[in-house]
Amino acid sequence: MNLLHIAAAAVAYYALGALWFGPLFGRAWDRSIGHDREQTGGRFPLSYYVVPFCCSVATTIVIALALGTIDSGSVTAGLVVGLGVGFASAAASLTNALTPNTPQPFVFGAVTASYHLTASTIAGAILGVA
Repeated sequence: MNLLHIAAAAVAYYALGALWFGPLFGRAWDRSIGHDREQTGGRFPLSYYVVPFCCSVATTIVIALALGTIDSGSVTAGLVVGLGVGFASAAASLTNALTPNTPQPFVFGAVTASYHLTASTIAGAILGVA
């Protein structure tokens, strides 16, 4: 495992989240959970940033381990493994979205699941270059 590639993939995963839950789909995500950023001044607690970063690192390490197990260092293999991990993450996101307290569970699930699917695939491509 190349730590530099893992770091780059984890940062890419996390940075995509900043775009995904900010300017791209932030308003839809906010509505889906009944949140109003204007009421809170757009501020979230520190855990809102730290936990997703740690999870991005963990997911990236899993993708790197899977790629190491199959002994493949190609972008195609990285995309396939990343896509597989992304589908698993997306499935978990959709399941978790269906809680009784989520105002719009399908919107929440769609935004969150598509983020993990996309970010895992990108992370896999980055790791596949290694």
